[in-house]
Amino acid sequence: MQMILWMLAVLVGYFVKGVAGFGNTLVVTGVMAFSRTNAELTPVELLLCVPTNLTLAIAHRRAIDWKLALPPLLMVLAGDVLGVTLLASVDVTAMKLIFGVVLILLGIEAFWRERQAVQKAASPVLLTVLGVAAGIMCGMFSVGALLAAYFARVTKDDETFKGCMCMIFAAENLFRAVAYALTGLLTAATLTNTVILLPFMGVGLFLGMKFSGRMNVRLMKTVVNVLLMFSGAALLLTNL
Repeated sequence: MQMILWMLAVLVGYFVKGVAGFGNTLVVTGVMAFSRTNAELTPVELLLCVPTNLTLAIAHRRAIDWKLALPPLLMVLAGDVLGVTLLASVDVTAMKLIFGVVLILLGIEAFWRERQAVQKAASPVLLTVLGVAAGIMCGMFSVGALLAAYFARVTKDDETFKGCMCMIFAAENLFRAVAYALTGLLTAATLTNTVILLPFMGVGLFLGMKFSGRMNVRLMKTVVNVLLMFSGAALLLTNL
């Protein structure tokens, strides 16, 4: 029964990924966190994300702005080191609760900012904090919502948003796969579960990408903001 639920969660989660470019992990984790540990879920999500993010990065490759993408890539990889270390050694419940509150506040702030007639440039300090925190979240939970919050502030269109973000996700996934292997987080059970779930990931991603092409930029930004708040709420509800 747990595996059937996991299959459905992956199908829905990767549909969301195809639409918005992120959000898959928190859908899956929100459904499965009560019956699976974070150390079980995160490595499987990582292996499912590798082909997903490579597919999306290739699909949006012409829209990647390397000047925008390289600084957060370095920040995310730096945060990854700390995140992987924490995942392997500490109880991460308190950090999940903190990140949940942060995501809800970011989603509310983004809604407010999108409705301003004149939008101010994002603070370099805020962007740096978001970049490093995004790496820590990726390393610990395989969650990319903070990276989405970062690129929502520096990109002007959906194609650039997805291209830059998924390119960084793809590089981060490969980096973290090596780190997980070295720390013993990738097991035979991880590989078996990944193989079982791959078809459901593929179908969900395909349907999400098809649906995404019919959305306008304003609707896409609304989806991103809602997912930020949903991500935060999911982290809070599954860890209180």
